[in-house]
Amino acid sequence: MSHEAIRTVFDTWATNGRAEGMEQGHGDVVAQVVGQMGIRPGMQSLDLGCGHGWATRLLGKAAPGATAIGVDVSPAMIAKAEETHDLTSRARYVLGTFDALDFKDGRFDRVFSMEAIYYAPDLTAALAEIARVTKSGGELHLLLDRFQESPVTEGWSADVGLEMAWLGVAEWEEAVRTAGFTDVTSSRVLDSRGPSDAADADRVALHEAGTLWIRGTRS
Repeated sequence: MSHEAIRTVFDTWATNGRAEGMEQGHGDVVAQVVGQMGIRPGMQSLDLGCGHGWATRLLGKAAPGATAIGVDVSPAMIAKAEETHDLTSRARYVLGTFDALDFKDGRFDRVFSMEAIYYAPDLTAALAEIARVTKSGGELHLLLDRFQESPVTEGWSADVGLEMAWLGVAEWEEAVRTAGFTDVTSSRVLDSRGPSDAADADRVALHEAGTLWIRGTRS
């Protein structure tokens, strides 16, 4: 899989309403997690796969003086993030890829990603680059709906038309640990609103599996 293929898909999503759908679908879980990330005044956060920037903006106003930068491979998503930016969020948006982040070593106190890291063409390289830009003692927070313990999500790669990493919980934990993070833990976060369609068995199963939250501290 290439960055160009990913860019093409997400450029399309930026113009067909899927960007807004991501915010609607994931907003409750992200709000829960951001509220537990311990973001303190003045901290700098990085949002990987920011889309149209909705989570970046949450991170950028999580504490007084906190700031956030969103990175996305899609120029159309970055343009949409700029268009929808609000003046209450200390956030900005940058075009880039996960495996070549244009930031100095140890730049960020918190690195966050919602439903994006498994698109990385080289997951090992992406996680190593994430570790590089995370401060010693800083934290990584990965949120994933697609993982092996949620079998209803296995077919998503074919549905989207992109290769996506398909790992189990223990494999995700080990990948993060190998990249240079310690105290790696995982938990499931359930959307407090319930399944998006209680009559759809797949939607119910997706809700019951929850969103996988992988956390680690940079050594």
